[in-house]
Amino acid sequence: AEKGLLTTYVRPYANLNRSWERMIANVPGISSLYGRTFGRRIMPPGLKSGDIHEAAIAEDMAIAAMRHLVGTHSKSIIDWLHWRIQKRLANVGASYAARSSMVVANYLVAEPAFRRTDGIRVLNYPIAHHRYIQRFVAEEAEREPEFAGTLPDWNAEPSWIQKRLDAECGLADTILVGSTFTRDSFITEGLPSEKLTVLPYGADVNAFTPKPYSAPRSKNDEFRLLFVGQIGQRKGLSYLLRAYKAFRSPNTRLTLVGGIYGDGEGLIPYRQLFEHVPHMPKAELAEQYRRADVFVFPTLIEGLGIVVLEAMASGLPIITTPNGPGDIVRDGIDGYVVPIRDADAILEKLEFLRANPDLRREMGRNARKRALEYSWSNYRSRISTELLRQLGSERNQKV
Repeated sequence: AEKGLLTTYVRPYANLNRSWERMIANVPGISSLYGRTFGRRIMPPGLKSGDIHEAAIAEDMAIAAMRHLVGTHSKSIIDWLHWRIQKRLANVGASYAARSSMVVANYLVAEPAFRRTDGIRVLNYPIAHHRYIQRFVAEEAEREPEFAGTLPDWNAEPSWIQKRLDAECGLADTILVGSTFTRDSFITEGLPSEKLTVLPYGADVNAFTPKPYSAPRSKNDEFRLLFVGQIGQRKGLSYLLRAYKAFRSPNTRLTLVGGIYGDGEGLIPYRQLFEHVPHMPKAELAEQYRRADVFVFPTLIEGLGIVVLEAMASGLPIITTPNGPGDIVRDGIDGYVVPIRDADAILEKLEFLRANPDLRREMGRNARKRALEYSWSNYRSRISTELLRQLGSERNQKV
């Protein structure tokens, strides 16, 4: 939009600051709920209301209502609505494709548009290749059977998904991924490396900032560990919980922020070890980061891990794995990159960081500086440069 290249942006509901949205935002009792859910969907600067085509709004709002009023008991209906949204977005996007010189589409909604356009097809794929994930998840379920219920269940997904993902990867001229780990998963599945472009994502470095300087804390002060993300085994939760069980003492705290994925049964034996906070708005999440001492994210499969960048922007040292965040976190500088599935390595780094507060603060400062290189404005610059390169020098082309 900033470059004057946009035909339209197809998405579900967006908060466009319309009169009725401003009215809802001021209604007592409703304003808070709206602000924590749909009201958060404020579009970035540069996008005008005329640039956006909202699709599947009814289904979008129905999902939110069911999650709020019914919870997990409505999972089958929520899943059905979710796939209806994907199909609707795909079909609406396809209606604009024929008049565009380039189609940039997210996975699962790209195929119809890709088939309708004669222009350049760019697929945004923010996670590892789907077949790579399938094999990895099956292996992990065997290794950690008590946590298998918190892993993605591919047998429960609609049958059309695999075919669509395969078709989208085949039709794409370029596949945008967020990390070398993700790129390598596609190469493992037989896609040519020249089809893949690594563009690390960004973070809101203005919203996520370090806590104000304060005097060094006493060794007796509470040592706070934070995890943010989908709470399930894909994020390496069993290894984090085992490490924390060995690390725990009366003046430590582990907080898990995010929704519990799947049945959550694997978490039950550890339930007294951690504080669980459901999904929260950006301002509240930023405060969670500022209260923490270390961010732990032992993910097994990740596109990049935007939460890692948010934690770094908040001045936290990081403990993570190479499987996504390894491109961003410099081992021994911004924190530590440990092997996947290694609770002992997590424990070792936790103990070292607790025993070395000066190093912890230094790593936090390094992490903040590193995160500034990955702001959303920098991402926008990098991706627009890449898309313009593919479009060529003609300025009358449209995306």
